[in-house]
Amino acid sequence: MGCVAEVTAGAGMDDEKNAKTGESLLIDILERQKKDLVVRFLKKHEEVEANRSFIDKIMSNLSDLIIVLSADLQIVQASKEFYKVLEVPEKDNGLSLKDITGRESLKLLTERLAGGEFHELETTLISRGGKPVPVIIRGTTYVTESGRILHMLVASDRRDFYDVMGRMREVQDQLIHSGRLASLGEMAAGIGHELTQPLNTVLLLARNCVKAMDNPVQNTAMIKENLVTIIERVNHSSSIIRSLKGFASKAKEEAVPVRINVIILDVLSFLDAQLLLSDIAVDLALAEKDYWVLGHEVRIEQVLLNLIQNAIQAMAETRNPVLRITTFRHARVDPESLQPKAYVGISVSDNGDGIDPAIQNKIFDPFFTTREVGSGMGLGLSIVERIVRGFGGQIKVDSIPHNGTTFTVYLPEYEKEESSPT
Repeated sequence: MGCVAEVTAGAGMDDEKNAKTGESLLIDILERQKKDLVVRFLKKHEEVEANRSFIDKIMSNLSDLIIVLSADLQIVQASKEFYKVLEVPEKDNGLSLKDITGRESLKLLTERLAGGEFHELETTLISRGGKPVPVIIRGTTYVTESGRILHMLVASDRRDFYDVMGRMREVQDQLIHSGRLASLGEMAAGIGHELTQPLNTVLLLARNCVKAMDNPVQNTAMIKENLVTIIERVNHSSSIIRSLKGFASKAKEEAVPVRINVIILDVLSFLDAQLLLSDIAVDLALAEKDYWVLGHEVRIEQVLLNLIQNAIQAMAETRNPVLRITTFRHARVDPESLQPKAYVGISVSDNGDGIDPAIQNKIFDPFFTTREVGSGMGLGLSIVERIVRGFGGQIKVDSIPHNGTTFTVYLPEYEKEESSPT
């Protein structure tokens, strides 16, 4: 009996010991699992942070403005360039799309986002200081696995582009003005003749008046006639000087409806002395209808002046030089809209040497000239082509060597509204 009791007691101690050992093993397993979970969590956290840091670095180095919006157009995340350009503190939370756009831009962007992905939308964002920032925006919409809607906008800052374009326009205006001054230099001979003639007349008549004053009563009629002639010649000289001042003026004009026939007659009047000295006959074939175009009167004058002066120079060796100017209405295809459009045509023709076919495609290039060195910069036709193109027009040349040249300018016709009957 005693032996049985001892055996039973020993078995109980073994069971208790085994139980404690099992608990220790379980605790060890749980501890190891806990450590594994912590390690895995830390690694995952490090990966997330590394990805976030990588994304932040990418976004901070992009020159574009990147904006992530929620479904209600609240700004969720943005690039550093966004905060820099729009002068918004990076800690400024709670911004929405309406805080960085005007009313029209907001409406336009909202409509585009509602339609899904879009490209190349040109609009304006507003900085914190109220300054407009011209941009081109591309947008797309993304739905996460959880169903969350996110919009992403990528905007390119266009301020530098518009600054460059503004400077280019200034340079072009200066170039056109330089061309006008160069044309004035070429007209010096004709202008000198035009002014010398009335001045010589004034001098002669004034001397006659001085002599006539020895017997003023007898010579009253002659003195009066001379004085009237002197006044006419002085007024004529003044008008020449006024036209010179107007032609050399650099004042920038607004585009207005102008009459082509009137401009042609004014330019021919201005060049009358030069045409007379060159013994050039003028053949005018102007349309009965006085066509209108929308443009700058001074610049259209410059186009015609350059073309006519080129014709005069081309006929320098021609025996019987004839300048022919024609106006007409012509339907042409607008190169932008590819639709038929009414144009006013102005042709300036000469019977001079003509242009070699090998160089006809180069004559509108800047600094290209067939004149001798020192007699021209080769900017005249280049400026003419730019002015015409700036008015939405076109220019073409037809020339046969030794048989003359015709330059034809096409400008969009302006339909002047007739005043309604009262």
